[in-house]
Amino acid sequence: MPLPDPSRSHAVLIGVHDYRHLAALPGVAAGVARLAELLGDPTVWGLPRGNVTVLPGDASADDVLRAVRGAGRAATDTLLVYFAGHGQREPRSEQLYLALADADRYDVTIGALPERELRRMVRREGRFARRHITLIDSCYSGLAIPMGGSAAVLERPDQVRLLVESKEGNAPGPGDGDEDFGGYVLTSASGTQRSFTVPGGYPEFTGALIEVLDKGIAGAGPTLSVPRVWRRVREQRARATPQLNGLNIAEDEPWVRNRAHDAGRDAVPPRCIVRAEAAPVPPVPPVPPVPPVAAPAAGFPFDTVQGGGYRIRAVKEQLDDVLAKVRDPRRGWQAQAPHFRTVSGRWFWGYDMRQVDAHIERQRAEPTEPADALRLLLARQGITVVPGAEGSSRVREKCGVPGTERLIGHHPSRFAKSGTIAFTDTHLCLYSSDLLRIPYSALDGMAVDTSYEEVDTGVVNDQAVILDKTWIGVTQVTFGHRTLRFTGGRPEPVQQVLGVFRPAVADLRRRHPEWFR
Repeated sequence: MPLPDPSRSHAVLIGVHDYRHLAALPGVAAGVARLAELLGDPTVWGLPRGNVTVLPGDASADDVLRAVRGAGRAATDTLLVYFAGHGQREPRSEQLYLALADADRYDVTIGALPERELRRMVRREGRFARRHITLIDSCYSGLAIPMGGSAAVLERPDQVRLLVESKEGNAPGPGDGDEDFGGYVLTSASGTQRSFTVPGGYPEFTGALIEVLDKGIAGAGPTLSVPRVWRRVREQRARATPQLNGLNIAEDEPWVRNRAHDAGRDAVPPRCIVRAEAAPVPPVPPVPPVPPVAAPAAGFPFDTVQGGGYRIRAVKEQLDDVLAKVRDPRRGWQAQAPHFRTVSGRWFWGYDMRQVDAHIERQRAEPTEPADALRLLLARQGITVVPGAEGSSRVREKCGVPGTERLIGHHPSRFAKSGTIAFTDTHLCLYSSDLLRIPYSALDGMAVDTSYEEVDTGVVNDQAVILDKTWIGVTQVTFGHRTLRFTGGRPEPVQQVLGVFRPAVADLRRRHPEWFR
């Protein structure tokens, strides 16, 4: 079975790495650039350069839909759409919203693209494409597929046929709008799970996908199907469960070439077969080669890449200042990736972000004081750091921080009413319905649970009685016999802060036990 024809296939890649109101995702831009490079490599798929559209990180919902519409109308073989960024879940409708650069922190519908609108555009405008492939690397991305609401959907690889339709078919019945649609949806997590980004690297799901395309799978034959790629990606993931849904398509249909195939055999299947009795078939024009990477600029040992990376001028002007901070054990927390503004526009060149970040990290000095180590830890998680010794008197009073402790940082919890999470040099302090102070040496005894509760939000006045209900997020933190509640629109931020901070402190304790005696 031949590979999808690159000349009749199109791809749209959307990666949002810089948000105005949400935490930045520095690894997304590099992941998109590398994925575009691999899709255009003749040893992988060989998409012509003009058939791959990489949208800038500040693209709007209209920009995304227009790009998908254009690619869908042009594709007659395979249409591929990839999104990487924050994903937000609307709790009442259980719908997935793909957060764009202007996404709002408190209302998932503002500045976001509903996944269902993207799906409709793919199906409507890509109706002449033989196959669709949609990849979503975001939190709660499993909401994009049927049965994607639970991480337990695909706990056993041998049950993949539950979601991947076989040649005999198991398509939905008439009337549901899917009779003429064929393709796959791959997601980085289930509908209830978050996705993660490796510090200094790609997002986990994207990184695993890139590794499979780049290195191949030994013993898997000359080509790889979408389900085969998914299985290997799933094997490499530890913190979330990638999901796969296939519809009206054969499971073993090839997608890309397998770079790990035996070099002694012809790993590239012929484009066409000419029978002796048939008229000759005109040869397919050769796939344009991938443009070479520009040589590093003098004095700056970084490759330049097109359509991504750090702005060259910004690196040249600001690199010395960044290096001065990371070389200082007291100021290292002030320099965190992304260190410079990034390139916007697929035709512009920038310095390779991974090379620049690696160059900076190689010169980072380890903190020599516990307070500086904690500041660095908090800064890496996007938590507000208090640079001075005293810190905010209001936060100290609210969280019961005595004068003998140094306030290191705090996470104002506007999403949780008046709650606050504060970090001192010795304690984690939680303030909401009550006050909890937990020594760092006892964090293993802390339990965090999240849920949603339905509450009445009706309005009664002299004109009318309006009855309504809404859902609020509840995070319960239990330590010993005491329990504290955070309530607000979403429970995930509190859970995420505590879920990341606890293992980071445990690692710091293992490396410097003398600081926690």
